[in-house]
Amino acid sequence: MSTWLRVLALLLTLGAASAEAEFYKWALPDGSIEYSDRPPVEGAERVDLRPLVTYTPTAIPEQSASPKAGNAEPAEGYDSFTIASPANDATVRSPGSGNISLSFAVSPSLIQGHAIEIFIDGQRFGRSDTSAVTLNNVDRGTHQIHAAIIDDAGVELARTETITVHLYR
Repeated sequence: MSTWLRVLALLLTLGAASAEAEFYKWALPDGSIEYSDRPPVEGAERVDLRPLVTYTPTAIPEQSASPKAGNAEPAEGYDSFTIASPANDATVRSPGSGNISLSFAVSPSLIQGHAIEIFIDGQRFGRSDTSAVTLNNVDRGTHQIHAAIIDDAGVELARTETITVHLYR
């Protein structure tokens, strides 16, 4: 076992060890260093360890349910916002091109300066200022799609439910 692997093994062992445990090191005839929690040979030297560093994460405050958190209630200015097509769990066939046509039902119509931001599998895919859009070059397979209406400052005002779409190319 190489010296670096031994040191790594020791460090991993030290992380799980109690603060009161004793550790020893000694040199082998070939000059490599060995570590253990028991002195196996005469002349092993005790190693003093620094205290383990611990971290307590900051508590994350709970967020109240709002239109931004899943369309519980429509945002001010919008009565409803849904993905009109394709339907949830739909299969879309797009040989070669990987296109998915989406249409949104927005009531009232999209307000000037607002845009629809589209997300595929949790990643931002694109933005549109119309209620119909074609997503190009989407990988084949099953995808989770949702959209959000954002204002000109990028603040999310409303969000659709997430739908599942199966794309065959």
